[in-house]
Formats: sequence, structure tokens, C-alpha cells
Amino acid sequence: MKYRESGMPEEKMWETFFHPTEILSKMSVDDQVNIFLDVGCGYGTFLLPASKIIRNRAIGIDIDNEMIKKCQEYSRRDKLTKTEFLLGDMSSVETQEALEKDRNSIDYVALFNILHCEDPVALLKEAGRILNRTGKIGVIHWKYEDTPRGPSMEIRPTPDHIITWASKAGLYLERQIDLPPYHFGLIFRK
Repeated sequence: MKYRESGMPEEKMWETFFHPTEILSKMSVDDQVNIFLDVGCGYGTFLLPASKIIRNRAIGIDIDNEMIKKCQEYSRRDKLTKTEFLLGDMSSVETQEALEKDRNSIDYVALFNILHCEDPVALLKEAGRILNRTGKIGVIHWKYEDTPRGPSMEIRPTPDHIITWASKAGLYLERQIDLPPYHFGLIFRK
């Protein structure tokens, strides 16, 4: 299922909104991460730089085949050997089964700009289910203010919304981070 208001803008515009390596560092993505899972990896904005930092594998999931193809192309071009890609949706049985082999090894799940979906608690629960017992779930989202991009305010979550949803999913907040100019970050654990 494609999440509401989840279409990607033109890539050059998208790149102007982030400093991926800086954000990954602030979000505790480092060489201690064994398997990094990026849900809704899009153009690979965070997945590809993460693959250069983490120890083992960076897995990107996206519902859009064009996004997966683009990530694969960039990965080949840059000779990134730690990347894997999965066309699918975290709520589908097929994707859940494909990730099952890594269930106790995934130690970072990235939910970046995705929790404006229809059922954020279910997505957080699934992220928690596949995460190993000491892993982290990193969430970034657009601030609840006027930004050049992002979902409409009617469905745009605040940090408090996400913290409440995470609690319902059995997760607890470890840290909240300001990611200027347009984003905030939250790190959760089981």
C-alpha cells in the first residue's frame, strides 16, 4: 500500500532538504550498527550513505519499483557492496516473510518521513517486531510548521504524536533531536 501523500518530489529538490551524513550521525547511525533497514528508502538519500558507515548490510524497502531501480543504479555506480533492496510494503505478509531471516539481526530501523501513514502504530509495531532486542528505531519527520515540502498539516505528526504512538507499540523514547531547518528526530528502543 502506498502511504497517503507519499509521492516523491523531483530528486534535485529532495536533496536540498537534507544533509544525510550529518543527520545519520545525529540519529546514532554509526559503525556499531550491523544491519540498517530503511523503510521507504526513496532515492536512497539515507540508505546509501548509511551503507558506508554501518558494519554489515543496509537494506532498503520501498513500494515504488522506480525508487528501487534508482537506488540499485546508484549503488552499482558507487560500488556500494553492503546494500540490498526489497520491493514491498512493511505491512504485507511477503515483506514480513522476506525480513524474517534477519529478525534478530536488524539493529536499526529508519522510519524517515513516513509516519504520516494511515496506521503509524502498526508500522511502529512491525519495526519493533523485526528489531533485535538492543536495536533502535530512528524516526525523522517534518516539523509541524510551514516547510517547503512535507505532508499536509492535517496528517503531519508532531513529536508528541509519534511518542504516543511508539508507546502504544511497546517502544520507549531514548532521545529527541532537532534537525534544522525542517526536521526533528526521535530515537526509540524496545
